[in-house]
Formats: sequence, C-alpha cells, structure tokens
Amino acid sequence: MNGPFIGKTTAGLGRVRPRVLYPGYRNNWKIFQIMDQDRSGRVATKVGVLDKAMAVLHSFSGEDTHLNPRTVAERTGLSLPTAYRLMQALGEHGLLEKEGTDYRLGVALLHLGRRVADSIEVRHQVLPHLRWLRDRTQENAELHVRRSESRVPVEIICGPQSLRPFVEVGEPLALHVGASGKTLLAWLPPAEQDALAAASAARFDESGPYERAALRRDLIRVRDQGWADTDGERCPGVAAVSAPIFDARGEVAGAVVLSGPSVRLPARKRRSLASLVREAAAGTSRDLGYPGERPSGREAI
Repeated sequence: MNGPFIGKTTAGLGRVRPRVLYPGYRNNWKIFQIMDQDRSGRVATKVGVLDKAMAVLHSFSGEDTHLNPRTVAERTGLSLPTAYRLMQALGEHGLLEKEGTDYRLGVALLHLGRRVADSIEVRHQVLPHLRWLRDRTQENAELHVRRSESRVPVEIICGPQSLRPFVEVGEPLALHVGASGKTLLAWLPPAEQDALAAASAARFDESGPYERAALRRDLIRVRDQGWADTDGERCPGVAAVSAPIFDARGEVAGAVVLSGPSVRLPARKRRSLASLVREAAAGTSRDLGYPGERPSGREAI
C-alpha cells in the first residue's frame, strides 16, 4: 500500500507483530549495493561474505517479496553465481525459503526478530500502558526506542479508527525528525544530540534538510515541557505526541508515542492529549524502577 495510512483489516485490532526486522531500508536496497566484479572480471571492492549475505537479504522489500538470483544480482552488483550460492546457503539456514525459481524471506528471520524484541526490557513493561492510552484516545499507541542514529518502533497498539497511520514494527526511522525522535534526543548531552542528528540526516536523506540551530531549540523546548509533538515532519498528514520513558538509572529507555491523522490531531488536541501520553510514559518508568520525577533538562546534561 502506498502512503502513510492503512484501513481496518480483517485481522482486527491489537498488537502488530513484525513481519521481519531485516528489510529496515524498505525500497532502499541501493545503500547495500556491492560491486563484486566489473565486466572485465576484476574485483572492484573487497568485502566479506557477511556483507554480501546482508546485501542479498536487504534486496527484498515489502513490495518485492519474491526474487530470483538474477534480480538479486542486478540489485546488489554481485555476480550471478555468487548471488545463487548465497541464496542457496541462506535457504539452508532458513533465512530464505525457495518457491520454484524464486526465494522469499524465511521464517528464521521472524524468530530472530522476536528474540530481539523480547530482549528489550521496556517492551514488556510498556504494553499495559499502551493499551490504556489506546483505549483512552482511540488512536495508535506505540513504543519507539533508539538504535544508533535511528528510532525503531518495537510495539504498536492500533486504534479502532478505519483511517490510521501505518508504520512497520522494526523499520528504522529518522531520529532527527518526528515527535519520538526528538523525545529520544532531548535528554542527551548537546554534543551527542548534534552527532546523532547529523548522522540521521545523512542516513535518511529523504527526511529533508537538517537545521542544527532549529533542532537544538526544539530539543530544549521538548526537554523543558517534558513531551514533544509534531505534525507532518516525517510523513505528511500524520501528527504525533511523544513522552520519554526513564529507566532505573534515570536514562531515557524509550518513547511512548500517540499517532493519528493530522485532521484528528490538530495542535490544540495534541496539547490536551500530552498529559495522557506523559501518564503512560510515567507509569512505564515506574514499572522499570525509575524512582522519581522526570529529570529536568539541565540535570540530565
């Protein structure tokens, strides 16, 4: 489906399980392109077999679920024999599954993705609070965590509305834009904020220009008020409100996010919902052993 929204499905409401965590750069396989050999047979770039295997896995996308070795070779720059051998080996380990002359991503990836999700402590504590937030607001309630210069949705409790935003569990998103990204950045030291934001802007170049001074002002505001809200920053027509989750050490462990179409979440509505988002985040923080109130921005840095 094209666009940021999804309608109600026959699967009903509830938790969204990850299809697979690997194709995090959906439709962006060129990032992983590896020039194995040029037409004269010379090795153009020396890379390890793991790099090549990852390039094969990342060549699959949400739209292209079935690929043959020739297509994978064209997308990655690998030679056809290399692509064929790698796909055959990945199939033996369950990372790919063969269907006729094509391959698709294997269920072993799903098992690995679930292990990753299960290893995130905050995920277990946040679920009742996300369900409470969804029930109170009738909008999507999500948990996002930071992974290097990206933010990753690891839990989504869908609202009952027929029109609602769609984001894939496990899909890396830009850290320097969006309510949850700013929440995850706001309590970090300024130098770390700048470094991560610059890396995010370079990695997710489709997110638009990065203005350091403007972002710094936004992060100070977020830190002072204790929550963030945006409208159309990452995806036109989608608005969000976010608040931080603190762990027992007082560090930000994740962000609770409420998201919905902009038409249902204008600025005034977002301000009124911020207290509910913060309540869900505070409840999760208490369950993680956080002993006090949220630290102020100046205490955090």
